[in-house]
Amino acid sequence: MKGKLIKSLFSSGLQAVSVQVLGVIFLGIVAYYLSDEEFGIISWANALSMFITTIIGFGLEQVVVRRIAASSSSNWAAAAFLFHVFIGSLISITIVSIFADNYSGSDEAISYLPLFYVAQSVILLIVPFKQFLNAKHIFTPYGVIAIISNILKIAVAFWLVGRGLLTVNIVAVIFICASLFEFIFLLIYILAKTDFSFRFKIQAYKKLIKEATPQYLSAVFDTTLSRIDWILLGIIGVSYASTGAYSFAYRAYELARLPIVIIAPVILNIFANILAKDTHLSDEKKDIVNDIFRVEAFIAVLIPLVFSIIWAPALDSIPNFADKYGSKNEVEFVILSACIPLHFFINLLWTLSFSARKYKKITTITIITASSNIVLNLALIPFYSGKGAAIAYLLTTLIQVSLYYKLVKDYIISIRVKPLLIFLLIAGIIYFLASGFEMHVAIKVSTAVLV
Repeated sequence: MKGKLIKSLFSSGLQAVSVQVLGVIFLGIVAYYLSDEEFGIISWANALSMFITTIIGFGLEQVVVRRIAASSSSNWAAAAFLFHVFIGSLISITIVSIFADNYSGSDEAISYLPLFYVAQSVILLIVPFKQFLNAKHIFTPYGVIAIISNILKIAVAFWLVGRGLLTVNIVAVIFICASLFEFIFLLIYILAKTDFSFRFKIQAYKKLIKEATPQYLSAVFDTTLSRIDWILLGIIGVSYASTGAYSFAYRAYELARLPIVIIAPVILNIFANILAKDTHLSDEKKDIVNDIFRVEAFIAVLIPLVFSIIWAPALDSIPNFADKYGSKNEVEFVILSACIPLHFFINLLWTLSFSARKYKKITTITIITASSNIVLNLALIPFYSGKGAAIAYLLTTLIQVSLYYKLVKDYIISIRVKPLLIFLLIAGIIYFLASGFEMHVAIKVSTAVLV
């Protein structure tokens, strides 16, 4: 059992490294050689594209994983999901293209939107295959394909930079080619190595849509939580440069959340099986959940502490970054990094709630928090730009964790939060002490980790 768990964590980590780490390296190259205005346009177009594809996805992604993980006779769900996103992508690409043709004259960023949306649409087509494999704990194939794809992206970016050809349009084309590469090779693997069936049954599809309907608003509003700040910064912010600075800090924040991405699919499968028949946990299983949380809490606090200490010194030492990022968006990053421990906790609480099939309550929580996030962003961005977006995200995260904690406590388990609170207090004291003393950053980090 332990060996299987370690293998799943490693394979899931392979996907996370390929998508998150290598993806951030590619975007780091883009941010380094393009202006913060151009990087802001790329971030805004990607964020809006992701939001639209989430609407198209109809919340089917997690439902498909839960169905296939819980029953070997539910493979049909992946085929139904593939049919859904294929038709949805064709229709939405047409709508986005018409919109861009009519409104691109008033905003330069809109003219780039169709290209970035095509890339996101292809990525959406990959999701049914990826979730089919993930539900069966087959994480490695897509991880390998994505690693190769992202390495090629990085290599092409350097080649283009050497010839002075890197532009916003070219970045969009690279995204499209990379997503097509992943789709084609994952399809080849699916056809050659699995029992995936492309047979589409309308009744089965209706059944899947009915099950996903309570989750639909949750999925849409969940994406709103992670990307509406980017979108609103591009619309009501000072400039796309502010979007670029904030999105750069947010990308680093997402990188710091990498352990959540690695753990999440594995923990979801475990709890889906544990809670498949009974949502009431035994005392032994409750102890396991609390042990998992205690370890997560330690990691979740240590990671943002280290990142926050090295953020400004590291980026300020890089010439092309010094004037765009580093000290310029340090406040945004520190505020965002404070959300990481809370999101570790939210991930555990959400997984328990989802595995226990509390779909409607999850949807309610997500709608409340996302609506709060929109209101807070609208109130704070006009006055504080990127800092306002970061504060809005932190306040929203506090609301979200409170609501999920109450849900899990009422229906599943009372998780002991004392370890997280103690770690947060210690980390906060360490950070402010480290900020107040002039010493080499390596000494600061070593001391922080030791304490």
